[in-house]
Amino acid sequence: MQPENEARLTKIKKISGFLRVLCVLYILLCVHMLWVIATGPIFTHGPYWGVGTVLYTYNGVEFKAYSLVTRDRVIAGVFFALYWGIAILCGVQLFRLLGFYSHGDIFTRKSAGQIRGWGFGCVALGIVKVGYAMMPFLVANSRRTQDIDYSVLVNGLIIVAISWFMEMAAEMREENELTV
Repeated sequence: MQPENEARLTKIKKISGFLRVLCVLYILLCVHMLWVIATGPIFTHGPYWGVGTVLYTYNGVEFKAYSLVTRDRVIAGVFFALYWGIAILCGVQLFRLLGFYSHGDIFTRKSAGQIRGWGFGCVALGIVKVGYAMMPFLVANSRRTQDIDYSVLVNGLIIVAISWFMEMAAEMREENELTV
């Protein structure tokens, strides 16, 4: 390998290691949010942290947490848990991908598969966000405050397409290595 490519690979390994640390912080934040949901005003009936009325606004849907009946609490809790659970999955997929990069496995089938997994996680996250926009039809005392956000869904589909391109490139590279 040429010296300038060695230097580039070293940079990729260092930056990937740093980004893996950021992924761990992101995953911990998502786990914290899941904990807040499980112990917060959606599943408790009294004042939360000394506040009498909690007005949640999330993904363009606004609702009062203490005016929810049990059925509505379960629906809201399921949507929140799905969202943050899939966000954790996306963080884990990205963490694994950066692990491949930090070991120097950049244009391989494994890394392309990991990118595809991350893309499918983003698609699932986008679907949950679009489904969350239906919350006002399912939960009483809620209303929509924003338009539906399709960006995560579209970005996930783009990431999946890029992963297919990377897998084809990895196959072409393997063929070239065999013929030389």
